[in-house]
Parts: sequence; C-alpha cells; structure tokens
Amino acid sequence: MSKYVGIVIVLILAFQFQGVQGIVKAQTSINEELSKRNLTLQQAQQLARRAGINPNDPNQIARVARQNGVSESQIQQWLVELRLQQNGNANTASNITDLREQAVTSDDIIQEGLTTEDVRPSTNPVPTLNGLTYFGYEIFSDTPDLFKPSAIGPVDEGYVVGPEDQLRLTVWGATEFQYDLQVDVEGRVFIPTIGQITIAGQQLRDLRESLRLRLGKSYSGLLRDPQTVFMDITVTRLRPIKVFVLGEVKNPGGYVFSSNSTLFNILYGVGGPKVSGSLRDVQIIRDGRRIASIDLYDLLLKGIDPQSIPLLNNDRIFVPQRKNTIAINGPIRRSAVYELIGNEDLDDLIEYAGGLEPEAYGDRFQIRRVIPLSEREDPTFARDLLDFSLKDVLLGSESITLEDGDRIQLFSVSNVLDDLVSVHGKVNQPGDYELSENVRTVRDLILKADNLQDDALINRAILTRTRDDSTQVSYTIDLEQALAGNPENDLVLEKRDNLQVFSNAVELIENRYVTINGAVPNPGRFRYSENMTLEDILLKAGGFSEHAYLGDVEITRTEKSANDNALSKKVLFELVSAENEKDDFYSVDKFWSLLDKAGEFSLNHRDQIFIRSNPKFNNQKTITVSGEVLFPGAYTLLNENETLSDMLSRVGGVTEVGYAKGARLTRQGQDVVIELDRIVRDDRNVDLILQEGDSLFIPEIPNTVLVTGNVALDGFIKYKPDQKLTYYLNQSGGMQKDSYKYVLLTQANGATYQVKRKGWFKGNPTVDDGAIINVLYEEPKPTTEKLTPREFLQETTALLTGALTVILLVDRVFLN
Repeated sequence: MSKYVGIVIVLILAFQFQGVQGIVKAQTSINEELSKRNLTLQQAQQLARRAGINPNDPNQIARVARQNGVSESQIQQWLVELRLQQNGNANTASNITDLREQAVTSDDIIQEGLTTEDVRPSTNPVPTLNGLTYFGYEIFSDTPDLFKPSAIGPVDEGYVVGPEDQLRLTVWGATEFQYDLQVDVEGRVFIPTIGQITIAGQQLRDLRESLRLRLGKSYSGLLRDPQTVFMDITVTRLRPIKVFVLGEVKNPGGYVFSSNSTLFNILYGVGGPKVSGSLRDVQIIRDGRRIASIDLYDLLLKGIDPQSIPLLNNDRIFVPQRKNTIAINGPIRRSAVYELIGNEDLDDLIEYAGGLEPEAYGDRFQIRRVIPLSEREDPTFARDLLDFSLKDVLLGSESITLEDGDRIQLFSVSNVLDDLVSVHGKVNQPGDYELSENVRTVRDLILKADNLQDDALINRAILTRTRDDSTQVSYTIDLEQALAGNPENDLVLEKRDNLQVFSNAVELIENRYVTINGAVPNPGRFRYSENMTLEDILLKAGGFSEHAYLGDVEITRTEKSANDNALSKKVLFELVSAENEKDDFYSVDKFWSLLDKAGEFSLNHRDQIFIRSNPKFNNQKTITVSGEVLFPGAYTLLNENETLSDMLSRVGGVTEVGYAKGARLTRQGQDVVIELDRIVRDDRNVDLILQEGDSLFIPEIPNTVLVTGNVALDGFIKYKPDQKLTYYLNQSGGMQKDSYKYVLLTQANGATYQVKRKGWFKGNPTVDDGAIINVLYEEPKPTTEKLTPREFLQETTALLTGALTVILLVDRVFLN
C-alpha cells in the first residue's frame, strides 16, 4: 500500500503546478499514469487523505515522497515551482510569468531536432515616422526563443550562491559519489554523511574551497599531497528571481527569470520597449529607490554595457516615455528617428546616425519644427521651416538648439561638374575630360580621346556649348580641318562643351544584306559588303550540299523596272557549261572550279540566291521486314514502284510456320489492311506499292480466335477451319442479355467488320485464324412511366381543347 500511496503522492505533487509554464510538458505523462490506474486527480487526493496525508500541504507531501524513493532534486524543483505559483496567486496586483523554461541550450537543440521553422523569430514590423524607422527598436521586434534568458548555466566563478539554486557535488578518485543539492530558503544544503551546511552568500570559487576543507575531514584524500580524492561543485540550475517590467514596454507585467539575467536579457525576453518608450533612460528601481539609469544607445552603437548591474528578486525595470524625438534624413549613413537627452545637439545626432555621406551639401540644411503651443500666434499655422548652414553649425560659428519633434533634412551636392569638357560618339575613348592646358581646343580633345574610330564621319561633327544661363548653342565642325589645325574648326573649348562625333553610317545605307537559300549547308541572311561576289556568299553558306544542282544558280534582284507589275528580276548564272555535266552529283573535286566560276558574278544589296536541288539525286529509301520470312531485315527500295510481291521475293518468301493471312503493314504509324495470302498466290489485283518507312510483319500461325467483351467467358478458343461466328460465340457461353446488336469482327489481316447478331438479317461470316471477336455492351435505356387510360384521356382532352381555342381565335381575327 505504501508504494501505491507514494505514486499517488508524486502525481498530486506534480499536479500542484498546472499553472506554471514549465510543467506543461509533464502533464501528459501524469495523465497517462493516472489513466493506467483508472484514477482521476480527485480520486488520488481522496486516497491520500485516507492514508493520513494532506494533499494541500507541500511539506507533508515532500516528506512522504522522500520516504517512497522520489529523488531530492525532483522534490526540491517541484517545491520551488509551487512556491512561485503561490506567490503569484497571492499577488493580485500582478500576473507573474515564468520565462526560465523558454530558454534552450545546445543539448536541447540536439535532443529535440529543431529545424529552421522551430527557431524562426516572429516578425513584428517597427512603426515608422514619415518612412523613417525609430532607431534601436528593431532589435526587439524579432525575438527568437533560443536567445531569451536561460535558467541553465554556465556561471562564472564570482557567482554568488543563494536560496533555490541547484548544485551538483561530484567526488572522484579513491572515493566516488555525486549528489544533486538544492539550496533551501535559509541558504542551506544537506550533504549525506556530512550533514547540513550553510552556503548562501558565498561566491562559487570560495564555496568550492570551503567544501573541500569541510569534506576533507571525512575524505582525507582531498587534503593529501599528492591528492587522491578530487571534488567539484557546479551550479546546475540558477535560482529564479521575480522582476516587474513596467512603463512603455510592449508586454508589461511580472516575470520570473534566472538570477544571472541582465537588464538587456529581460527587455529582450519581454519584447522590448514600445517606440513611445525611452531607450536612453531605462531605470532599475529597488526598494522604492532608483539605483541605476541605463542608456541603451551605448549598447546599440558601441556594443558595450557600461553598467552591468545584477538584478535581485522584486526589482522593478521601468521604461519612461521618450524624451526629445528628432528625425534626420538625407545624405547620412543611417537616416532614422533618434532620441536626444540633456544637452545633446546636432553633432551628437550626426554621430548617432553614423556620420555624413561624402555628398552631403555643407551650405544648407532645413529643420521642420512644430511651434510650441504657447508660442503660436495663429493657431492655424503650427509648423515652421528653418534654414541653416550645416558647415557653420558643425564648426560652431552658428548655434542651434534642437527641440522635440524636429525633422532635419540634409541635402546632396549637385551632380553637375564644372571644369570639364566631354566627347561622345565615334572616338576610341569617349567620356568627360578636364579642361586644362593639355585640352584647350577641339583637336586637343579628340587626341585626348585616343583619336577617331575608323568609321567616324570625318567632315561633320557638332559642338554643343552651354552658357551660364543654361541656354545652349551648337557649332558645326569639320573634323578633318580641325585635326589639321584650321582655327575656323579647331575652336577653343569652354567649360561644359560637348563634342558629338557621328558614324559614317549616316551617309550610307545601313544593314545591307544578301540572302542564300536552298541546297547549301548554312542558308540564311548575310551582311553585304562592297564588291561581294557569288563566291563570297557560297563560302559564308558553307559551300554546296550533296544534292545541289550544279548547272546554274538563280538570283533574284530588286531593280527599277519599266513594268509596274514586276516585283523582282530573275538572273540565271551558269556554273557548268557542258550540258551532259549539268546534272552531275556534287563532289569535292568540282568545288574549286565551281567557286572560280561563281567569283565572276557580282552581287548587289538585297540579292536573293537560290541553289536548287538536283532532281536526279535521291536518298536511299528503306523498309523493314520482320517475322516469319527467310531473310528478315531492312531493305532498300530499288525503284519508285516496288510492290509487296517484289519485296516478298527479295526476302525469300514466307516460312512454313508463317501466317500470310495475318500479315500487317504499318505506314506512318497506322495499320494498312493487306491480303498477303492472295499476293503469295500471285493475285496481283491486291498488290500494293511500298513507300519509304513501311514496316511489314508476318506472324506465326496462331491457331486461336480471341472472343472478348460482353460474353460469359472471354478468352482464346481453338481455331477450326470454315467455322462461322456463331460457333465461337457459343464456345464462349454466348452473348449476354445487354449486348449491342452488332458484334465487331477483326480478321487476321486487321480488317474490321460490324456483324449484326440481333433482329432480322443476322450475319454469320466465316472467321479467320487469329481473328478477334468483340461483343459490345449496350447501356440500358431509361424506362418511362406508362399513362393509365384515365391519364391518357385527360392529356388528349387538354390538347384538343387548346387546339380548338387557337382555331376560334384565328377565325375571329380573319373575319374581323
């Protein structure tokens, strides 16, 4: 009974903490334990009362749990969490949230097998002011759980041990043991064989030494030289502290953190301040007094924490409202909304914003300011626009005071350069050049740009000059004269002059071409050049194809004609003069003589050259013969009219087991119905001319007929000569009741027929060996209800009455 009561006590103890976030994962296993024993929580509490145990007394429950073998560390953990829950329930003014269990160590990551989905931070966009973000708040907008404060070590040697810390004492060497120790509320731990020791308030390094001396009284090997027994004391779980986060924060309230949490850890864990909250004056309040004011800008901008103050139980973290809110935009490295405190001025603001960009304009910047309520002369106008010299303010010759709500706009210098001239177009190095002693005239500028390109228009260029009032005037330059030093064209340059050099294509027809098609390897359109011949275009097209006609070449040319209907002029240029050689097949030994002849014909722009195909050149055409013939394989057609009978002779005829009546001819993927058995018997009336790609297959004698479809038993039936369709249908069990009136009969050669099997004039043809009989299924027709005599009479009467009414109306219309 005692063991059973012990299990019940453990379950009750665990259920005391259902409101604590860290126990949520354990509830499933506890429910399973209760379910295995067919118990509810109330029944377990009743059993405890019967055993003389108060289920609402944690001390009594812990004592009984120890007696029944529950580990001390487990009991201490439950008691700490129960105390936290009770403290939170007693404080009606706040709701305490335990964040210790939200932290994850590297060991937890390995055990849980986290994916990127598990650690992806939540995304909460930071509010903006006129498109500018509030500086510093974005770091709190994405808070991954993996980076919230951890309740699990490690800690440094200066860590001060206190109540509710969990420690692990390990001894090894000549003597070996390990104890998990819980520091109670009075700062004591109990070590078996040693007794109770007060350790609270000691730093970890001092505690390690004091324990070594204390344990050395029982284990002398700890104090010997050389040492034979060794020990270590570590913190396995940090004590919790209750901290209240108040003021302008996203989630104000009470929270439980581990004791080594810093102010930044806590702000990060609870979501950080709102944009209405200050980052420059985060306050730590202890026992009603403000003990520290933290400026988070030091951490955000420099990465340092100047005041690392340990937090204690019941500390308050208070975030007041923002002080001066100043926005800065323009050529600065980090445009944003900042918070200034004390006597901070524009210098400090620019430093916080990362400094000015190189293109910042120094003579002017603007401040848009909201006029204070007390200073407004006209309530309608509440804003003011102020201009200042950025250079004067930064040098200290002009002083300004920034006020809450100021919006600062910086400006960029102009992109316009002054002491330069430019050249563009057909020069080797176009671009901008400094106007100097080396570049004074048009000639100097062209030489500085590495001279003209080969296709530059030499006798005409344009120099555009921009006056001080931004108006422009253009001058026409003869570059040939300018390069010769003629002062009328080699003008003296002025600031911002631009010289445009054109391509000589402006005086030519661009994109000139000739086209060649037909029996050449690379037909297409090619760029035309002066003095181009037929030889040139043939070389560009890769010469002649093997099937080219060599007698002459057809060229069509666009020319002005007296005939208004004429579109082009045709020219035939003879490559081979001997008539008996004109239709010779092309070969390599003819190549150079053909090109020499082609070089005599000059081409014009837009000429179309057509190399015709030799009508006597034909590629070999093949067909495939397979199956039961003596010599199956791929055969070349010997003439245009070669027939099946001719091919049958060439392949040696049909073998003894070949079935000529079942031969199939496939052409372009489709079956051609043939009667090879009649061709074998020299019946030329059914012979067929073959085509390239034909495939002839002759099967073996099948000796079966396939009956399928809507029959009692479909399958193969042994063939019997001269038997008709009825025989095979009967052999398969006959046609079913819902069969279609026609049966499809496919004979061995592929010919398919519809055979009527119901009603008058039934068909019953003879079936070939290898045929297929397919009995079709007919969908049943929908049944219609028959009218009773009374219903029929009513319908007939209604129709007659309607017809008579129409007749009377028509009569009246025509009589009137």
